Amino acid sequence: MSRFLALVVRAALLFVSLSGQSVFAEAIPRSESMVRGIQQTLDPHDLADHFATLRRKILEHARARTNSEAQVSSDGASYVSIIPYVAGDANTRTNLGLNNFSQSSLTHGASPAANVAIGLFDAQGNLSGSGEFTVGSNHLLQLDNIISRLGSSIAAGWLLIYSDEPLTAWASVVRNDNNDPAIELAVADQINKPLAFVESTGSRLMIQSSAKGATFQSSLAVVNVGSGDGNLTVKIYNNVGVLLGTKTALLRADGLFVDNDIRSAFPGTFGQIVVEVTDANAADNRTPRLVANSFIRSTNGTSGFFPAFALPEPNTVSIAGKWEGTLTGGSLINAQARIELFQERDMLYGRMLILSGTFPTLKTSFLVSGDVVDNSYVLQIQGIFDSDSGNSLLAYRLFGALSNGRLQGDAIYFDERNRSSIGSFNLGRTGDIYE
Repeated sequence: MSRFLALVVRAALLFVSLSGQSVFAEAIPRSESMVRGIQQTLDPHDLADHFATLRRKILEHARARTNSEAQVSSDGASYVSIIPYVAGDANTRTNLGLNNFSQSSLTHGASPAANVAIGLFDAQGNLSGSGEFTVGSNHLLQLDNIISRLGSSIAAGWLLIYSDEPLTAWASVVRNDNNDPAIELAVADQINKPLAFVESTGSRLMIQSSAKGATFQSSLAVVNVGSGDGNLTVKIYNNVGVLLGTKTALLRADGLFVDNDIRSAFPGTFGQIVVEVTDANAADNRTPRLVANSFIRSTNGTSGFFPAFALPEPNTVSIAGKWEGTLTGGSLINAQARIELFQERDMLYGRMLILSGTFPTLKTSFLVSGDVVDNSYVLQIQGIFDSDSGNSLLAYRLFGALSNGRLQGDAIYFDERNRSSIGSFNLGRTGDIYE
C-alpha cells in the first residue's frame, strides 16, 4: 500500500470516529444543523446518474432523427456544459459555438478531437432537438440557427452539451432586424464540486441588475438542471433593497421558466432579482438545481446577458479577517495560531500560522481552504507536506461553529509518521485582512 493510500485509509477511520459521538470532553455540543452542514460539505449531492440518463436519451433521439447508428464515435462523455437560454422566434436566432481547447488526452492522445452530443429541451423539460458533432483540437465549431440545426421549431429552450474531451461553449442570441448579438457563456455542470465552490448554479441565485423603463427591459430565464421538480420563487427588488413582489411557479426537472418582461408589474424600477428553489417532493431522493440568466434589451436594438450569481445560504455569516487563538490535541498539539481567512460566498481560504507552543510539524505556515454550510465551518490544510527530510504527508481539519463571536469546535490531525490526535480549537477575530 502506498504511503498516500495508507494516509487516506487512516483519515477515513478517524473521520468515522469524529462523525459519531464526541470523543473529547472539551468539544462544543454538535447541533443538528452543524452535523448536517458537515455532512453536506463532505458529501455533495451527485447528479451524475441523472445527466447520464439524459445523455442516453439525447443519443437515441439524435440517431433516430438521422436514421443512423452513430454520426460520431462516442463511447461516453465526462464533460457537460449548459446554455440556459436559446431562442428562435420571428426576430431572433441563436448561434452556438464550441471550442475544443484540449491539447493532450489520456484516452485519445495528443491533439484529441472532441465528440459532442447536444440536447435541446423545451419549457416543459421535453427533449425537442438533438445532434452529434466532432470538434477538432484547437478548433471552433460554430453551429448557426442551433434550434433548427437540431431539428426543432420551438421558440425558446436550453441546451445540454456533452463531450468526451474538455471544451467551452457559448451562444450568440442575435436580433434579425439589426444583427445585434448578445453573447451567453456556458455554465459547467460542476457535479460533485464542493457546494461552497459551485458557481452560477445552485438553489439560490441572483441576477445583479434588471430594469423596466423607457429604454431598457429585462427578461428572466431559469432552468432546472436537477433531477427533481422544484418550487420556484422569483423575488424582485428595487435598487434600495425593497422587495417589490414575487412570482412563483412549479419548475419541472429539465424544465425552463421564461418571463420576457420580468419587471412588467413595476415600471420605472431597476434592481436585483433573487431566484430560489425548494424541493417539490422531499419524499424522493431527487432534488432541483438552478441555472439562470437575464436578457436585457434596449429600445435602440442592442442587448446583453446578465448571468446569474450563486448566492450563499441566507444564514451564512461573513467571517473574513484575522483570527487568533488556541489549538489543542492531547500531548501532540498545544499551540497559539493565527488564521488569515478570506471568504467568497460560502468559500473559505487563507493561511494558518503557528505562532508558539507545540505542533507536530517543522512547518509553521500552511495554506487552508474550507466551506460554510448551515453556519457550520470546515477548514482543512492545503499544504499537505511537512518540511522534514521525508516531506511527510499530513492532514489537519477543523470542524466548528460560530459561537459568541468566536470560531470553536473539533480538530483532527494525522500524518504518515503514525501520529494522530483529536482535539479542539478556539479562535477570536482580531482584525481585518487589509489594515
